[in-house]
Amino acid sequence: MTKIITRRQVLTLVLTVMLFPVACSRLPNTQEKEPSPLFNEYFVHGIASGDPDQTSVVIWTRVSHVEGNVDVQWQLATDASFNSIVKKGRFQTSSSRDFTVKVIVDNLTTNGKYYYRFIANDVSSPVGQTRTLPVGHIDNLVLALATCANYPFGYFNAYDAIAKDSSIDMVVHMGDYIYEYGIDGFGGSEGKRIERNHLPSHEILTLEDYRLRHAQYKTDKGSLAMHARHPLIVMWDDHETANNPWMEGASNHQPEEGDWQARRQASLQAYYEWLPVRDPVHEIDRQNYWRHYKFGDLASLITLESRHSGRSEQISLDKNLPHLHNKQQAQDFMHDVVGASNRNMLSKDMEAFLEKELKESVDAGRRWRIIGNPSVMAKSTSPPLNTPFFDQLKKELQHNGKNKQQNKLAELIHLGELDIPADFDMWDGYPAARERFYQIAQEAGARDLLVVSGDSHSYWANALYDADEKPMGVELGSTGISSPRSLMKLGTQAMKKYDELNMAHNKEIVWADGRHRGYIRLEINQQGGHADFITVSNVESLEYETKIIHSVDIEKNGNSLKFGD
Repeated sequence: MTKIITRRQVLTLVLTVMLFPVACSRLPNTQEKEPSPLFNEYFVHGIASGDPDQTSVVIWTRVSHVEGNVDVQWQLATDASFNSIVKKGRFQTSSSRDFTVKVIVDNLTTNGKYYYRFIANDVSSPVGQTRTLPVGHIDNLVLALATCANYPFGYFNAYDAIAKDSSIDMVVHMGDYIYEYGIDGFGGSEGKRIERNHLPSHEILTLEDYRLRHAQYKTDKGSLAMHARHPLIVMWDDHETANNPWMEGASNHQPEEGDWQARRQASLQAYYEWLPVRDPVHEIDRQNYWRHYKFGDLASLITLESRHSGRSEQISLDKNLPHLHNKQQAQDFMHDVVGASNRNMLSKDMEAFLEKELKESVDAGRRWRIIGNPSVMAKSTSPPLNTPFFDQLKKELQHNGKNKQQNKLAELIHLGELDIPADFDMWDGYPAARERFYQIAQEAGARDLLVVSGDSHSYWANALYDADEKPMGVELGSTGISSPRSLMKLGTQAMKKYDELNMAHNKEIVWADGRHRGYIRLEINQQGGHADFITVSNVESLEYETKIIHSVDIEKNGNSLKFGD
């Protein structure tokens, strides 16, 4: 029998984080006896909404400290006081779905703004706000772009900042909503230092493990606030299952950890249970998770699945780099191995969906085509690091005996000498698949792509070109909510210098910053777009400030996009 999250585990979560204010409230005119000490903790994990269309939206919660079959009421109203309830119903949950509650509320008004709540044992959940998608003419749209929230690295203060921005219409999460590592993995030392350790303490492998990890992330104060305030459009990346997965495995999955397919299915089941997304009609189709969100005549947002349904195995940098000694060998490797035509990023079904929906968007005359993309798409190769700064850094690391940093810098120097990409898990590791993606867009008449990307823990403003150097649009990459760039282990100044060299070395990288954590606020209208790269000053406590460190304008000129001067 599958285990569920226990009362003790929930108490551990409650005691290690600050709960969302007004976590639940007693409903009036009840005849219940005096509640037990745990009575006011039915809704420890808050509420959420998402995956909207023009007339429906998903609302979600999870009920704690219950057993057996639990009857939960839900209400959706046009006012926060629930004097005007337009929809209501009941949902029975149990241990078979980890006591989560997920309802598709339909027959709603287009572009409607709503409030919702859940009731269990005469106790109300927090009140959430949500909305449906518009039809017809739309003047503008504001999206928050988020990615890479790693619990032990720090508090999700960027989520809290997003919650406080009432102008945001939707949150687009590009993946790495959770991380799979144990307390000795990525972020473990930081988690121990700030007493924000992963639960369970080991790397997650089973359905019980994935459920508990989702539960822990849902108790972060910023997460609770963001989900209550804005609906979510979400896609997964790798860490919702394991680092760098592909069709038949992952770099962070070893044979002794059991069957890969079973682990993947457990992770996807927990994902659908714990997030406000529509379930597939058939369980076998869980991995085929892609969407087309239509915002009136203004924008299409098409999300990609690039992990479980079609991806070929990543080329291993660790295995191949020691055998590349000069640029000619590197060029041959990039052409013959990395550039092989049979290396896929997207499944055939995903590509067919993309072709159909891009054409529909162009034929419908929408002004914008936004691609929700879990990993960075722009072409780049590693910059040469033969500068006085990095020469001096190399000497300092050797003098201080910092072996890990020495090895990292030596790898970067070698990559720069060979002029090859630094990360073959991104689209740079699948150049033929990237060209197929561009070809699909061109044939649909969509050379004006606005790609929004996650995964890299860095900010990006990229100009996209196909293999013939024809413009394909622009890319905005968001940094981590709490996950830092791995190059930061060399120091803030080294990261700054690397970004400067990277921009100078690569045509497609217009601006980059890997030193900060935060999110992107993207606003588009019928004339153009504007993106603010917003950082949080601190993730190791709940005290923080926000700052816009960079902004870009996006010019829309017929069937083309470019950054403003």
